[in-house]
Amino acid sequence: MQEATTRSIYDFHSMFYDATFGRLVKRRIARAINHMDIREGERVLDLGIGTGVSLHYYPRRARVYGVDLSGGMLREARKKIIERRMENVAVFQADALCLPFADDSFDHIFMSHVISVVSDPFKLVREAQRVAKPNARLVIVNHFQSDNRFIALFEKWLCPLCTKLGWRSDLALQELIRQTGVQVDFRYKLESIDLWETVVITNSRNGQAARAQILAA
Repeated sequence: MQEATTRSIYDFHSMFYDATFGRLVKRRIARAINHMDIREGERVLDLGIGTGVSLHYYPRRARVYGVDLSGGMLREARKKIIERRMENVAVFQADALCLPFADDSFDHIFMSHVISVVSDPFKLVREAQRVAKPNARLVIVNHFQSDNRFIALFEKWLCPLCTKLGWRSDLALQELIRQTGVQVDFRYKLESIDLWETVVITNSRNGQAARAQILAA
């Protein structure tokens, strides 16, 4: 995935996203945000906020910042913000691989269906680790490559087609863990057979140190 191509694809998707894929992921997003246990005054970063499907599930007592590469997707998100008078939400266009935030800026980070649409998913998670406060909660909702080797081979074969649609099908969770040093608290699927998985992580300085050791080896 290349960012310029991704932007164009999702600018196009924005015209019908809520009526299609957006409907499929609502329950997963609602459950995932609930795991953050967001408290009054806390700052939340929603990476790849898209059309703002997640906005309905954030408490009004928190300050929410949404980032997306696609201007078309953000246009739809802004419509929701205005219609619902969400004064606690700000969204803007930015590259999630190079976030315009200082270190230790956020109490929670939500990444829904975004790490498989960027050119470097490992860099995306490292950026999230950087801008998250120590012990902040990072929650990822995404499709990961199956642990079943036969299904995984099919996902690799399918990846070129999926890339044309705007995402990759062969991202392995274990490789993401190895490359970034994140320590997973727990993970689950909403259904017994589900294309998407929720992964809950506590931002750990030990995890970042482990990543540095891996990269230096």
